[in-house]
Amino acid sequence: MKSKKDIELLLWAKLKDGQIEALGALYDLYIDELFSYGIQFCSDKTEVMDSIHDVFLNLYKYRNNLANTNHVKYYLLRSVKNQILKKSSNKFQIESIQDKTLFLSDFEASAEEAIIINEIKSERTYKLSKSINLLSKKQKKGLFLRFNEGMDYEDIAKIMNVSVQTSRTIIYRAIKSLRNSMLSFFLFLFHISF
Repeated sequence: MKSKKDIELLLWAKLKDGQIEALGALYDLYIDELFSYGIQFCSDKTEVMDSIHDVFLNLYKYRNNLANTNHVKYYLLRSVKNQILKKSSNKFQIESIQDKTLFLSDFEASAEEAIIINEIKSERTYKLSKSINLLSKKQKKGLFLRFNEGMDYEDIAKIMNVSVQTSRTIIYRAIKSLRNSMLSFFLFLFHISF
């Protein structure tokens, strides 16, 4: 039986070869750890998940330029941390500029760009909402307890009257379902932009 280290190295090699299934498998393998790690740098759970998704989109987008690594997990953890800090830094800079009522002189989005950005955000929100509605009641409840209430799997198991392993499976399958539907949406957007 292969170790987790062997599996991650194999998946990394497959990702570099352009196999999108490898990207999904890496996501499944490390999503909980990445989220737990990311929440240390940002208390906004949505922002942490957005940062994780950005990292995985960039992995696929720039897969041909990925370096070889023997430490995939640490590469992913560092990438998520950098993405969160980058977003936080940009957010802080924009907020401080707004507080001082200064304007960005180097970048000014055209009306068309602003409309496109708003459309993409609306479409993403709609797609996520639609995807969540396709989940079972148990999956919705599990996700709510895990990510909105911040409960651990043991507490979720007690509330839902299931085993701890079943609570993990419910949440895993819900995340996998959402990931699959959202990943296809983001890849669709990526192809439109090029």
